[in-house]
Amino acid sequence: MKFRLALYNTLLPVAALAARAAAPFKAKIAEGLKGREGFRKRWKEKAAALDRQGSLIWFHVSSVGEFEQAKPVMDLLARNKGPSLDLALTFFSPSGMNYYERFDRSRRIGAIRFIEYLPVDTARNMRFCLDTLRPDMIVYVKFDIWPNLVIEAARRGIPQVLVSGTLSPGSRRLSSVARSFYGELYSTLDAIAAISGEDAGRFRALSRGAVEIVEAGDTRFDQVCRRIDASDVKLPGGIAAAGRTWIVAGSTWPRDEEIVIPGFAALMRAHPDAGLIIVPHEPTQERLEAVHDTLEKARLPFRLLSSLKDEAGLAEPVVVADGVGYLAELYRAGAIAYVGGSFTTGVHNVMEPAVLKLPVFFGPRIDNSFEARELVRLEAAAILSTADDFARECSALLSDRSELEGKGASAAQFIRNHCGAALRCVDLIEKYLERKGKR
Repeated sequence: MKFRLALYNTLLPVAALAARAAAPFKAKIAEGLKGREGFRKRWKEKAAALDRQGSLIWFHVSSVGEFEQAKPVMDLLARNKGPSLDLALTFFSPSGMNYYERFDRSRRIGAIRFIEYLPVDTARNMRFCLDTLRPDMIVYVKFDIWPNLVIEAARRGIPQVLVSGTLSPGSRRLSSVARSFYGELYSTLDAIAAISGEDAGRFRALSRGAVEIVEAGDTRFDQVCRRIDASDVKLPGGIAAAGRTWIVAGSTWPRDEEIVIPGFAALMRAHPDAGLIIVPHEPTQERLEAVHDTLEKARLPFRLLSSLKDEAGLAEPVVVADGVGYLAELYRAGAIAYVGGSFTTGVHNVMEPAVLKLPVFFGPRIDNSFEARELVRLEAAAILSTADDFARECSALLSDRSELEGKGASAAQFIRNHCGAALRCVDLIEKYLERKGKR
């Protein structure tokens, strides 16, 4: 481990220089570097402002998805512990920080009293963070663990738990180059709450039994149900007043739109009362213009979501979402969902439409999503490859209401049956927090 850690620390400055060199060409890298400028002063000021009355648990997440997984765990801990608990939250990605500050529409968790970027994982930086924050425990989410932080926290006897832990069969952490290093790193943690039995088995093999590993489930199920059940976001009345049966295409990329838009144009010939809501994955001006061009080629008139009010006269069959942060609520307006990403990096979140009783369609790349695979197995979802597939499958459901409702009910039941991971993660966290208090 010492040799591998030394090699990691040798390569870290090289990676930092590469990031600075790429920053002028990569906006996210530039934003992440800027967000970390002056972090020591901010950390000291924010830590000094904490009125600590009990334990402080530090949650570290990579980006938006991991933050969503952390929320039900943080919320349940806060309700269990009350004012005797403070929570600190750090992000690696500027996307996560931006989402929290600008677009997080869920009920804020009052116990979160420290929010910052995680600085570059040098030994010096991690010693500073631990000296400044003095956490009673660190909780990592999914896979974003950092060697110097993990090792320095272990030296200080700070309990460390990974929740919603994932380790897919094709993970680079299992490669011949990285396997030994990550095996020792995971063995340094106190406990891992894996999302499935298969993931738990891989963690056990990698860590060689040196860490407590439980199959807790995926807290994303809890967060999806929590968000849907608590949401008070109101959609423009014009969507409901249009009298259309809406198909919501969420988190779409250009390859998805090449199927969805011409497929919908063909569908309208048989179902003129159908409507389409397109929610691009990143609705930048460039992306919105590309969607506009594709719709024009298909001769489909549209309106931007931001232009809609509560008017009853929405004549256009297509609505394009030109903002972020409300996709889950938009699914409420739908009868059928298409979820994007499965022609690129892998399908995005299929849970949100499924829990709202929408049958779900997506492209072929779903290996990254346990729930997508299960929904296909339950015949509550289907894989599409062409625009003709989209038109045919949507038409079949719109022509048979009982089939549509049956598939939607099956999808929702699957999601509801998998809730409860947050409680199991909290039980594990509280066990190690209590052990620390007895030392």
